Amino acid sequence: MEVKGITHNSKEVYEGYIFVAIEGTNTDGHQFVEEALRRGAIRVYVEKDVGIEDPRIVKVSDTRKLLGELCHEFYGRPSEKLQVIGVTGTNGKTTTTHILESVFRTAGIKVGLIGTIYYRLGDKVYRYEGRTTPDPVEWHSTLKAMLEDGAQVVCAEISSHALHQRRVWGTKFFTTIFTNLSQDHLDYHGDMENYFSAKLLLFTQYPQEFSVINADDPYGKRIVSVVGKRARTYGKEGDLRITNFETSLEGSRLEVEYEGKRYRFFSHLRGEFQAYNLSAAILTAFLRGIDPQVVEEGVKDVRVPGRFETYRKDGKTVIVDYAHTPDALEKLLRTARGITRGRLLVVFGAGGNRDRTKRPLMGEVAQNWADVIVLTSDNPRWEDPISIIEDIMEGISQKNKVLVEPDREKAIRLAVEMAKEGDVVVIAGKGHEDYQEIKGVRYPFSDSAVVREILHV
Repeated sequence: MEVKGITHNSKEVYEGYIFVAIEGTNTDGHQFVEEALRRGAIRVYVEKDVGIEDPRIVKVSDTRKLLGELCHEFYGRPSEKLQVIGVTGTNGKTTTTHILESVFRTAGIKVGLIGTIYYRLGDKVYRYEGRTTPDPVEWHSTLKAMLEDGAQVVCAEISSHALHQRRVWGTKFFTTIFTNLSQDHLDYHGDMENYFSAKLLLFTQYPQEFSVINADDPYGKRIVSVVGKRARTYGKEGDLRITNFETSLEGSRLEVEYEGKRYRFFSHLRGEFQAYNLSAAILTAFLRGIDPQVVEEGVKDVRVPGRFETYRKDGKTVIVDYAHTPDALEKLLRTARGITRGRLLVVFGAGGNRDRTKRPLMGEVAQNWADVIVLTSDNPRWEDPISIIEDIMEGISQKNKVLVEPDREKAIRLAVEMAKEGDVVVIAGKGHEDYQEIKGVRYPFSDSAVVREILHV
């Protein structure tokens, strides 16, 4: 057949297209088979009976897998001509891919990024604010576009949703990376074991040369036991062993030992958690054969939007960060506490229509590390912001620490103006996001822009 396109959206079907019916979480593509046929589909793949007799309909066992395989073929098997590095884990995916990008660029290797903030190759942006990992059509077509634009390597964030939904099916990876696992997305996965099982798929069901695993994470240890000889580990107990790490407002210093040699690195990235993000990227670069001096230069000047963005004026420090899970918030506040000479103030909320069980856990974390807690709205989506705040409050026994201001801009202004010389204000949850999602509408909003306006920086 002369195929002109592939889609799982019946409204995108044109003459000569293949339509693949996917049963999703909200809608079932099998309900739109008739529409796809009417619009000119030359083949329709289903995995259950749809009550329509037509020779163009073909029944298969798994349409999600089939869609990935078809896209891989249709777009010319791009992952086989690129070195695709897939990074999964609860926290650190965006930062790790950006570190890798900086290292590869320093080595003169053209590298693409696919992740939470954007899909881009150098200065060319293919898309802003898409899914962390796109659907199969966009995934394989983006790989093809990057390949045609000269990419040699693509570093991609691979989410648990994407793995469970087979969005990257058909992909050949050079290296896969596991950062860590802590509570998140339980509204989708149900429990931590299902969440882990989704992550594990990246290491067991896709061809790859190396699996780079955090050896200090208990879930990482489980992956190593499954992967076996293909695993390469990093951490205090890893093949690339962290021997020393120091972090401050100026940056971080990391010392590691690998294959009998010691290496020292400096990076402008800040935070205790950066020891692992840096180590994952460094080990991956070593496996790629990049010279250690090039790696050292590459990790130095990494900038990641919305990750520990720091603003300083009149003796006070304001940090904007994407941390939106209990574990990420704790690591962020622990680092902030280490650089605080005065009080630590934190402004945060929690996303609506998402895992409610993590909300009181985030409240407890804030109570344990901060002197002042300003609870506010995040992306409430279809929920009442006050209800979300009440859920967070369930984890806070020291109510005297808490101020409630549902208006996020006012909450940020309240905390920053309360801060005195030596204080640190952490604004957590949204990071790079330039919108606030309320009742189906995305309103322009940026934590960083608000901070810059208040501080006049």
